[in-house]
Amino acid sequence: MGAYSEYEIKVLPHLRELQNYCTYLAKSKWDAEDLLQETLLKAFVFFLHTEPYVDVKPFLIRVARNLWIDACRKRQRGRRFAALDQTSGVFEDSDYVEVRGTLEWLAERLPRRNIEIWLLFYYFGYSMQDIALETDISVSAVKSLLHRTRETLRVRSERIERRTFVRTDIERWSRAVMQERPQAILSKR
Repeated sequence: MGAYSEYEIKVLPHLRELQNYCTYLAKSKWDAEDLLQETLLKAFVFFLHTEPYVDVKPFLIRVARNLWIDACRKRQRGRRFAALDQTSGVFEDSDYVEVRGTLEWLAERLPRRNIEIWLLFYYFGYSMQDIALETDISVSAVKSLLHRTRETLRVRSERIERRTFVRTDIERWSRAVMQERPQAILSKR
């Protein structure tokens, strides 16, 4: 009996419930179908590489829920980043040149730490507590940095000292955004 046959035997009894759950999450027939397909594919890849669980239904539900949460966060990230400031050259599509241009604009106006924390919070969707843990600063310091960053972006005063940044930082930030890898922001050079 092949891997696909074993997978099929374990998953088929739960297919209707999984489909209903995907429809419940997505609230759209087309999104639900996409979510179902992604869930089945991810579960199949998992079963190919590991010993399957005895009770497959909770596993399938968890995979569907996690994929849906990831999809929602990804959409939200894109909206947050695009909504930064339409007049400052931020565009909705994620073309590398546009992302890099936006990050260069930010780098001319803000300190390195503010940009990194701002990206983690507004683009990658980290909570203030997560940022505090990852960067070894307090939650109140994160709140303060985010507040100051928002104020600086809102005011956009020309009196702000132009800062010189190492191009590698801008490159690292650009790659983190394009590859959707927040850990690249957290890595020290």
